[in-house]
Amino acid sequence: MINKKYIFIILYSLIINNMFFMHTSAEDSLSKEEIEKIIHEYIMENPEIILKSVDNLRKEMEKSSIENDNYLKKEFKNFANQDNIPTFGNKNAKVIIVEFVDYNCGYCKKSLDAIIVLLESNLDLKISFRDYPILSASSRLAAKAALAAHYQNKYFQLHSKLLSLRERPTEEIIFKIAKSIEIDVDKLKVDMQNPKIDLIIQENESLARKLNIRGTPTFIINGKLYAGALELDKLKSIIDNALSKS
Repeated sequence: MINKKYIFIILYSLIINNMFFMHTSAEDSLSKEEIEKIIHEYIMENPEIILKSVDNLRKEMEKSSIENDNYLKKEFKNFANQDNIPTFGNKNAKVIIVEFVDYNCGYCKKSLDAIIVLLESNLDLKISFRDYPILSASSRLAAKAALAAHYQNKYFQLHSKLLSLRERPTEEIIFKIAKSIEIDVDKLKVDMQNPKIDLIIQENESLARKLNIRGTPTFIINGKLYAGALELDKLKSIIDNALSKS
């Protein structure tokens, strides 16, 4: 289904590409009401333009979806098993879960309990965490701290604490938490400035773009993408299904 956002884009495109008669000088600029009237009249006189634009958008979305599926099938095992990405569970697991996460994301916070249960279970799986800070500058700060903690084998401990926060993570809060879980804070501060940390985040952002991932959490389980939070029962169902096919 095409939502209102895409309809707006279509209308804007129509204005730019088709309604050449709206080009005016600064002194002849139109009011909001006049522009809305012109748009309405144009749509009423040319309804086929809307239908054509919607159809073209649908085709582009279908093409993008096919390209994403093909990329997932071809590259999933490669990006799901990168050595520099924090990964936990059975090394040679039959089920691999990749989670894109932002530390300011409320739904990521809600998914944490399910992730902990899965990691503590006897299921044949491993989970790879892709830090994808898209919500604010503090998201990026937290992502850099979590990835730096990985150098001290403390990624998941800090990851869990950061997702348990109710407030936005600041340097003061992050370093206080790090100290409480026996992370060497001085080393953490140095490691956070390591260019390799920024490179990992950039690679995660690039991967998200290739897969058309626009929000968190997003899960990829054995090469199939699931956008949004997943309850424990749903995750277990997906995992059981994947195990039955392996």
